[in-house]
Amino acid sequence: MFSDPAQITGKWNGRIYTVHKELGRGANGIVYLVEHRGQTLALKVGQDLFSLTSEVNVLKHFQKAQGRVLGPSLYDVDDWHSPDGVRPFYVMNVIKGVPLIRFVKERGEDWLPVLVLQLLGFLEQLHQEGWVFGDLKPEHLLVTGKPPRLAWFDAGGVTRMGWAIKEYTELYDRGCWGMGDRKAESSYDLFSVALIVMHIVRGKPLTAGNDPARTLKQALEETQGLFPYRHVLWRALSGRYRSAQKMREDWLLAWQARQETGQKKGRPAGGAISAQRHQAPRKKRSLLWKLGKVISFLFISSFLIFLFALYLFYQAL
Repeated sequence: MFSDPAQITGKWNGRIYTVHKELGRGANGIVYLVEHRGQTLALKVGQDLFSLTSEVNVLKHFQKAQGRVLGPSLYDVDDWHSPDGVRPFYVMNVIKGVPLIRFVKERGEDWLPVLVLQLLGFLEQLHQEGWVFGDLKPEHLLVTGKPPRLAWFDAGGVTRMGWAIKEYTELYDRGCWGMGDRKAESSYDLFSVALIVMHIVRGKPLTAGNDPARTLKQALEETQGLFPYRHVLWRALSGRYRSAQKMREDWLLAWQARQETGQKKGRPAGGAISAQRHQAPRKKRSLLWKLGKVISFLFISSFLIFLFALYLFYQAL
């Protein structure tokens, strides 16, 4: 394909985009970081009109319904007279955020369950609309804003339900793992979600090896951070979930169970501290209560003795 251009000018709209650098390339085209009238944008040049039209339609569709997970907004669609002929392109805004893996590494794994819930909520919405994300991987996910929200970009792998996945990354593709085919269905994306979680918690991606299923099971059993979610993750890896919503529900239950278990495990140390803090006040309250009873008894006794003495005095008169 052609070398990186200095500028890309739209054939129909006439907008001129200054190219700063290449952001990435895939089977369907190249993405550039560009600038137009002081605004930083991402521009994707496609190989053919058909593949790019599909991505544009997805962007238009989800631009109208930003939910739990943010996505790019369409800025321009046009053609470009490249050195290799006329190429279609589209332009979208650049989402400013922190890559998912880096965010969890810097902020802690406690954020991961929340972000996974957001991702599964987005996928449920996507699947209900008849699409599968396809090329789902950490590199396509950012965390942005306050409070932190997950954001996706690059619709290159988004595929209609029932069709063959058109773009994928081997590390997160169940076909390469021998755990299923490449038919666009909910379970395809959920397999990728499970591998993304395993990658983040383990600190490195998994490779299939000679026995992919055994590799996955072993990682789930031996990685401490994955252990509370092992049943949910294995169901996703083995294609047992028919919807992202069901996986989301199970993930939430596993997360809640982990929190409760963590609290119980933390009680001996925390409880000891708590006991040390509250033991003295309780003892003080107990002593004061007993002292009060003694004082009351002595006061009443003294008063009765006084009355009895007064009675004897009047009897003597």
